[in-house]
Amino acid sequence: MTDTVKATAEKTAEKAAEFFADVREKASEATEKGKKFAAEAVEFNKANAEAIVEAGKIVAKGAQEMGKTNIEFAKKNFEDVQFAVKALAAVKSPTDFVKLQGELARKGFDTAVAQGSKNTEAMVKLVNEMFQPISNRIAVTTELFKKAA
Repeated sequence: MTDTVKATAEKTAEKAAEFFADVREKASEATEKGKKFAAEAVEFNKANAEAIVEAGKIVAKGAQEMGKTNIEFAKKNFEDVQFAVKALAAVKSPTDFVKLQGELARKGFDTAVAQGSKNTEAMVKLVNEMFQPISNRIAVTTELFKKAA
């Protein structure tokens, strides 16, 4: 009976050694996968942060350009107001005054609409450009989820 117990103990020890070797191997593989996943996650998040920074740079540049454009509009409008005041001051009759005032009002309205349209177009363009880097990251994220699924 001792031989049987001894043989069983040896087989059990062998199986236990094989089991623990297998556990160590699987744990090592899991650790490597975890390290790889962590490195990929760091790179992924770094790329996301870079996209946000790029979007911020685009917004800053666009806001600066829109500011310059609006300053140009303001200068032009100031010149137009000066012209209008001089023209109204030079009018000789009330009829001519009302007529000129109507023309100036129409011109002012047309200018305001044109400038508003340009600002709107610039804003839409800026928003589209700003979201492009973020949109690219969303596409990458979508691809990652498709691969994972």
